[in-house]
Amino acid sequence: MRVAIIGAGIAGCHAAALLAGEGHEVLLYDPMSPWEKPCGGGITPRNFRDFPFLNEFRSGCFPVHRMLMEAPDGTRCVIPFPEPVWIASRHALGEFLLKRAEAAGARHLRQQVIRVEGKGEGWRVVTGGGKTGADFLVGADGVNSMVRSRLSARLPRKDETLAVGYWIEGAMEDELVIAFLKGISGYLWIFPRKEHLSAGIGARVGEASGRELFGHLDRYLERFDARLMERPKKPYGALIPALTREGLKVNRICGGNWALIGDASGLVDPVTGEGIYYAFRSAEFLVEAFRWCKVEMYEEICRKRIVPELRQAAAYVRTFFDPGVSCRLVQLAGDKAGVRRLLARLIAGEQGYRTLKRELLKVIPSLFWDFLGNMFPGELK
Repeated sequence: MRVAIIGAGIAGCHAAALLAGEGHEVLLYDPMSPWEKPCGGGITPRNFRDFPFLNEFRSGCFPVHRMLMEAPDGTRCVIPFPEPVWIASRHALGEFLLKRAEAAGARHLRQQVIRVEGKGEGWRVVTGGGKTGADFLVGADGVNSMVRSRLSARLPRKDETLAVGYWIEGAMEDELVIAFLKGISGYLWIFPRKEHLSAGIGARVGEASGRELFGHLDRYLERFDARLMERPKKPYGALIPALTREGLKVNRICGGNWALIGDASGLVDPVTGEGIYYAFRSAEFLVEAFRWCKVEMYEEICRKRIVPELRQAAAYVRTFFDPGVSCRLVQLAGDKAGVRRLLARLIAGEQGYRTLKRELLKVIPSLFWDFLGNMFPGELK
C-alpha cells in the first residue's frame, strides 16, 4: 500500500518508520523538517520505557534531576526526580526520527502540500511539484492540520492553548522550573537543554494575548534571574491542542482511508501540554490498526487507551490552575515528601489522572480534606 504522510514531526516520522518497516511504500511530505518546535522538549522515563529505540537518542538530551515549582503567591518547593527527565532540542529529536524513517525505507519529500483530493478509493496529493496518488492518507501536520480541516473539523479555539516564549542561549542548572500565575489556566516553564534553554508560558486561547503572555514571562524571568533576559534569545509562539471533555467526545480522527496522528489528532495532555508521548502512541496505534487491516480500529483503540486519561485531565484543568489550589499544592509539596514523590511521578508520566485523587488521599492526612474538596469538587463523597 502507498501511504502519504503529511508532516514529518514526531508522529509522522514514527509512523513512517513503522509502516515502511512493514513493507508499505511511504511518502513523507514536509518542506521544513527537522525544525525547532516551541515547547519544553521533555522526554520522560515513560517514553524511554515504552519506546526503547529512544535510548539511542539519550546522549543527545540534557538530564534534569529536579524541579522547582512556584505558586502564584511566590511559595516555592524543590521536587527531586527518582529518574531524570531528559530535555531535548526538538530539532535534534526530529533529525533523529527522520533519519530513522528514511533508514526504514520511507521517502522524505521536501515539498509543501497545497491540497489533498479524493481519487476513487484513494487520494491525490497536490504539491508545487505536481500530483501523486496514494492509497491511504495520514495527517501528521500539527494543530493547524490541513488534513484535519479537509476531513474532520478544525479544532475550535476553546480547545487550544496559546504558548509563547524564548529560546535563550547558554545552559543553566540541571533543574526545570514550573511556575503558576494568577488568572492563567496554564503555567510558565524554564527547561534547560544542552546548549540553550526554553522559557515559555501557555494559557487557554482567549485568556490573554500573545503580548500579554510575553509580558508575564518577561517579568518572571527578570525576577527569577535577570541575567537570562540579557542573553541572546529568539522568541517563539505556537498553538497547542488542549481539548475539553466535550471536544474529546466528538473528536473524529479517522475514516476509511485516512487518519490523524500527533497534534493533528488533538491527543495532547490538556493540563501539562505533553504531546511527545501521545505522538508516539497515536502513530503506534494507527500501525496496529493497519496490521489488522481495520483502520477504524485506530479510533477505537485511542478511545480505550488514551482518551479516558485525557478526559480526566480535562476535568481537572480549571481547579488545577486555580490559585488557591496551586498555592496549597506547592505548600503541601514543601511539607510532605509523599506529595513531592506523587508530583514527580505525575511529571514523569508514571502517575495518571484517573487515580490521582486516590493517591493524594493516601499521602495527605484528613486535615487537608478541605484542600481536596476544592481540587476534586463533587468527588469526595
